[in-house]
Amino acid sequence: MTNKNSWLFLYNYNGENWSLPKGFSETLRNLGLNIIDLTFKNDKEIKLPDKKFIDKNYIEVLLVFYAGYSEKLNSELIEFKSKFPKVIIINELGDEPQTQHLNYIRASLSDICLTPDYESNLYWKKKGFNCKWFTHWADSKIFYYKNHGERNYFLSTTMGNRKYSFFLKIILGSLFKNKFVEGFSNTTFFNESQNVFQYARWDEITRRIFEASACGCCVLTNKLSNSKNLEKIFTHNESIIFYENRISLLIEIIKLLKNRKKSRRIGKTAAYIVGNNHTDKARANKLVEYVKEFKLNSNK
Repeated sequence: MTNKNSWLFLYNYNGENWSLPKGFSETLRNLGLNIIDLTFKNDKEIKLPDKKFIDKNYIEVLLVFYAGYSEKLNSELIEFKSKFPKVIIINELGDEPQTQHLNYIRASLSDICLTPDYESNLYWKKKGFNCKWFTHWADSKIFYYKNHGERNYFLSTTMGNRKYSFFLKIILGSLFKNKFVEGFSNTTFFNESQNVFQYARWDEITRRIFEASACGCCVLTNKLSNSKNLEKIFTHNESIIFYENRISLLIEIIKLLKNRKKSRRIGKTAAYIVGNNHTDKARANKLVEYVKEFKLNSNK
């Protein structure tokens, strides 16, 4: 890629000091790419640019981050694809697997589509689409290990009122912290947490696993199906703790209460894994590789 070419990055943005796509845009820019952000507050505002803009800015890639279904986005992409067939379209398919049934049009229009869910990756490949398993990551501008000393919270979460939250409050009382956190406040919150609780409602890999792990927390999450490939990244009792039901969760919590060093050991291992393989920079570099690979194959 030459510095003359640009990537157009379409994503939802409501003025927050940080969001995942905003952070990813900065990371791509730090790699030396020319990134032009095209943001919207709701999908009805989506309007992809005309030929004059595309030509003037030497748009090589259209990158789209969107979770869910948008008829407006789909129609814009269909028109864009017909007008600019040489622009590489990349769609990040958001909250799969739960949104998989909403994504056919975007996946089919993509030169490269990205999904956080391994099974969805296989599903789209069987459809004949160029899909990549692009699972979640921790933005190292926000989620990093800075507190190597004592931590104030035994078990924390940011999930709100979901399954197990009331149960944990009852059994742990003040040892359990359930708090809504935004932007850069995540850094302090997770670095004050020894252990972090997570529950995946859709048998999905969740972003918080990577973000909390990056901060040196020991993550407790429900065991997913083997086909999700989470256990190829994290190992039980080594870099994460899996529970299967209320009883097994209680047993794991009791073990951690009796052995506080276990939390620190698992948290450090998890932070090492994420820091070396699952950061915003690692994903950005991988995406650049995918584009280079696509261009090379297209020229054969």
